[in-house]
Amino acid sequence: MGIARRQFLQASLTSLIGWQFLTRDRVAFAAEQYVRQANGQQRKRALLIGINQYEAKEDSNAGWLPLQGCINDVELQKELLIYRFGFAPQDIVTLTDLEATRNNISNAISEHLVAQTLPDDLVIIHFSGHGSRLGNYNTLVPVDSGLPQNLENLQDITEQEWQGWLQAIATDRLLSIVDAGFYYPNMSELGNFRLRSRIGLKNWQPEIEKTEKPTLLSPEPKGTNLRAASGEMLCADAQWSGFSSGAFTYALVQQLWQIVPATTVHVVMSDLATTLDRRALHNDNLSIDKQVAAMWGIDASKQKAIPKTTFAEMLPIPEFGSDGVITNVTSDRHTAEVYLAGLPIAVLSNYEVGSILNVMASSIIPNPINEKSNNKLNNKSNNDDNAVTDSAPKRLPIIAPNPQATVQLKSRNGFNGKVEILSDRNNNQPLETGQLLQEVMRAISHNVKLAIALDNGLSKIERVDATSSFSTLPNMFGVNANEQCADCLFGVQSASYGLFTVGHTPILGSFGSVGESVGVAIKRLQPFLESLLAAKLIRVTENQASTHLEARVTLKATIGVDERLAILASKSAARAALITKNPISNSVRTKPINIGDRLECQIENFSEYPLYTRIFCLDPRSRILTPNFSTPPYASDGIIAPSETLTIPNPKLPMSWAISAPKGMVDVYVVISRSPLLQVAKILETSQRQASSLSGLIALPNPLQVAQALLEDLDRAGKPSDLGNFGNISNTWMLDVQQWATFNFSYQVA
Repeated sequence: MGIARRQFLQASLTSLIGWQFLTRDRVAFAAEQYVRQANGQQRKRALLIGINQYEAKEDSNAGWLPLQGCINDVELQKELLIYRFGFAPQDIVTLTDLEATRNNISNAISEHLVAQTLPDDLVIIHFSGHGSRLGNYNTLVPVDSGLPQNLENLQDITEQEWQGWLQAIATDRLLSIVDAGFYYPNMSELGNFRLRSRIGLKNWQPEIEKTEKPTLLSPEPKGTNLRAASGEMLCADAQWSGFSSGAFTYALVQQLWQIVPATTVHVVMSDLATTLDRRALHNDNLSIDKQVAAMWGIDASKQKAIPKTTFAEMLPIPEFGSDGVITNVTSDRHTAEVYLAGLPIAVLSNYEVGSILNVMASSIIPNPINEKSNNKLNNKSNNDDNAVTDSAPKRLPIIAPNPQATVQLKSRNGFNGKVEILSDRNNNQPLETGQLLQEVMRAISHNVKLAIALDNGLSKIERVDATSSFSTLPNMFGVNANEQCADCLFGVQSASYGLFTVGHTPILGSFGSVGESVGVAIKRLQPFLESLLAAKLIRVTENQASTHLEARVTLKATIGVDERLAILASKSAARAALITKNPISNSVRTKPINIGDRLECQIENFSEYPLYTRIFCLDPRSRILTPNFSTPPYASDGIIAPSETLTIPNPKLPMSWAISAPKGMVDVYVVISRSPLLQVAKILETSQRQASSLSGLIALPNPLQVAQALLEDLDRAGKPSDLGNFGNISNTWMLDVQQWATFNFSYQVA
């Protein structure tokens, strides 16, 4: 490149980037970047910010608390960007705790992103920490911003400033993620969560208003903006098994490890909102569709504005999903450290030593610099060797059809684990950092327990009594709220003891009479607790992302007096060869349905062998229900013949699956197996024969027995006959992902 061309580019880029403090060196660097990009070399850059150690006191009355999961959010995102999306480590800047001052954040955006980014580059910026609401402004709280008792010295970053900083980045391929809340509900803890929001101030104006023109305060959002909370939505800092993180960040990262290019943004965000509503902070006044809009920063009245595009138009999504990745190998390359953030949180929390995974071969291929280039490449012959390619740090792995090795999990702490090559596999090859992992067999302990958090509203004596009472119940134990991962809370409401979700939503029907003792209340609550434990066991079988079973499930609803047929959701096995060759985009409906509407479940079997199914519904009362379709004359409804479709209930028979009270979120788990679910059938037989009606749903009187029988059936279908080659797994259920699939659907009853 000649001197004249270099100088021309430098002058042009100074105007193009529009950032007044670019130095000569930065402009020169940007010019070099532009030349590289002109030759087909796109860059990816990221800035990840996470703040746990605010100078806040361990006192919820202080207006805020230090957080626990923000540094892990940064780690989750960093591993995802490097191993899933091909970011070079040197192109990821992190600011954590004391580093994340207002000035350092501003400088990192200007120096790392603005000065070095050119059109068509990909930029990701993530903030995890406290948010606040000052006057009419939502703000992000850097580590050096003022304490509640010293609000006049605030260094908060208003959303308008944040957007102004992003405007200066010279690319539209920008993804901004904010895992912080702005609404402070006069408490810093709720249920088993800390809230990511600090006390606000009503009468406040930012200093910038005195020096900047008003038009610069409200720029149009640039790129794609995702946020955990909006309006009066709450944002959760969550305790999981062995680690903490933002509930929003973990749910998003887990989905991004698994999604494939055809997955739409709307489906991902709907699943994300449902996960948060069900597992974190439920809001009775905010339906799932409104939560999805809020995460996008879209007004609820403009639902149609929610993008129906795919994530592949924003991110370089590989053609495969991954459950984890090898992050470090030992010198003999037979053992390795792994990162398992691709597993759903309900599964990861119960993922046992003994689980088996395949190590997938990877080959590095070029990645087109943008979607337009991608479309051009798709229109060319597959043999076109002159297609635009990317630079080395940008290249992405593509999974080969055959695994390179099979490994077994030897230890796990949170999403970090250690694996070892199985010695009985002759085709094992040495392990390498960056190789991706896919589930083969899932190990679940026979001793899965229910953790019950003791609400902070209980007195010391009440907590002692509750801890003692829970210790007498099998497979259950009490923990202190906000200190350990929990499945539910025991607390008091209107002088009555009962159960709450971990987000402090009362579980309907669980509260007793006033004056009841703690011990009597817990004895009364035992059926509720057993049902919650059964639900936990059913949830650990969910494996849509990792199953190889050739099946697709579609949940439909007949809605309203005009009986409109609507698809609530359609899901298929992500790694089934026949389905991936003939994909149909998964769909999802986020609007609530009403009491009296009717459901039907359609199961397609693409294989050449029969499949067997059971359906379990978890309602807001924590009851587990099942469609009563396996007694005469409907006994065949649990079998899907080869290459056939089964509809439940059978439309030709007088059976109705009607939506009933109470209102709230309902989870539906459709379990499909290559082997008959004999133990489940045996236990359900008595209940179904005694049911007063052959139509609709029946509540299981013994849900824990049914859930344990389900795991026994799935274990029997997949456990190897020779356990010696797989170590000590006698105390675990071993579930083979080629033998079963569990699809999860959720719908909201209005």
